[in-house]
Amino acid sequence: MRGSRGAVLATMAAGLFWGSSFTVVKIGLRSIDPFWFVFLRFALASVLAVLVCVLTGRSGHLRTFLRNPLVLWLGVSNAAGFLFQFKGQTMTSASNAALLINASTIFVAVASGIFFRERFGIMKVLAVLVGMVGVFLVTTGGRPSLGGEAALRGDLLVLTAAFLWTFFILLDKKILASGPVDVPSLTAAMVTVTAVSALPVALVLGDGGFPTMPSADLWAVPYTAVFCTVAPFFLWTWGLKRITATTSSVVLLTEAVFALALASMVLGERLSIAGFAGSALILAAVALASRENVGEPVPGPDVVPEQTGAPSARER
Repeated sequence: MRGSRGAVLATMAAGLFWGSSFTVVKIGLRSIDPFWFVFLRFALASVLAVLVCVLTGRSGHLRTFLRNPLVLWLGVSNAAGFLFQFKGQTMTSASNAALLINASTIFVAVASGIFFRERFGIMKVLAVLVGMVGVFLVTTGGRPSLGGEAALRGDLLVLTAAFLWTFFILLDKKILASGPVDVPSLTAAMVTVTAVSALPVALVLGDGGFPTMPSADLWAVPYTAVFCTVAPFFLWTWGLKRITATTSSVVLLTEAVFALALASMVLGERLSIAGFAGSALILAAVALASRENVGEPVPGPDVVPEQTGAPSARER
């Protein structure tokens, strides 16, 4: 029970970090090419994550993960998702991006039932439905905006990113279900492959070549590398070992609440009555999703049991 609640809290913390990315990325894209932004973010994140592995004696685990085909696909799908999202955010609003990225909850719920045979009780179905209604209200105020052809293209690109992250979440869950996993090493391998995968896209599609001129918005790169990549991935992956993929995706809906709050403070966006109602619905969805794991986890394809005698990733 404690492990499940701790996993929910860790996942929620990851959602708060990721929620800040919508505003920060929007600011960074004012002067940084989206494709180079993705590469720089994950290149710096990979250096930090690999350094953690080396300093803590995890080099062997890291090399093993880098040879794992599933981890390679994990990094490729992650890179693809961010490339589509960042390009989409140059054409659409941060609010629409937050809504469409969280549409992955629906994709994950359906795919998890197919691939992991997750049980769909009333609480889980209600959590998904309530959470998505909450996200809709928070990010659109109940009135989806039509910002023209460019905004529509941006929305479709971001929605494609949400679809790609469905594969990312399911692949990560499959890796974690295979046995005891060293979370820092897995994270380091994943962000390294993401950076390598993003580089050729930046070289071919990036505008103006490798960024060499200093920019007032360049701080967005180290911020997103540390607080929107390394730290939340550690928290989220640790939590995903102890809760189902669907529950994890529902809890992550909290990122939309924080995304709107930060946008209000930094960008001057105002939270409407519908936004307050949506925030309440999202918190209710988190509570419903958390109740699914109040009892002892049942070993199976959707729940990874603790390995007897083996230390957890946090203890290693």
